Amino acid sequence: MSRDRKNGDPHSATADNTVPWLEWTASGIGLLLVLGMFGVIAWQAFHGATMPPTIIVEAENTTRTDGGYRVLFRARNVSGGAAAQVEIEGTISAGHDASETSRVVLDYIPGHSSRKGGLFFTQDPRAGALKLRATGYAEP
Repeated sequence: MSRDRKNGDPHSATADNTVPWLEWTASGIGLLLVLGMFGVIAWQAFHGATMPPTIIVEAENTTRTDGGYRVLFRARNVSGGAAAQVEIEGTISAGHDASETSRVVLDYIPGHSSRKGGLFFTQDPRAGALKLRATGYAEP
């Protein structure tokens, strides 16, 4: 029996049982990827990814166009939850004149991000009080 072990029997007690360095490297990379995935999931769970969207609308620029005025705005979602079909409403109340309302729907605003859009008015928004707000959304 000792003669078989000396002649290269693969099941012998003297066979090299070390793990190749490439296998250790691949295992280490796999471990880092799995730990990274769990870290991202935990971060989203504890930092508001499950919170409902909170949309803040701010006017950025008002310009005169053919037939009226255009107000460019930025809608920011300050929470972690995403919002789809976000309706933005702009209203101009100018003293004795009738108020004017314009609406637009933004397709999607991811959490902690913003989207730009524009509203058109026939009255000058700078002459009256312009109010911008999000009036509703749908869950994506």
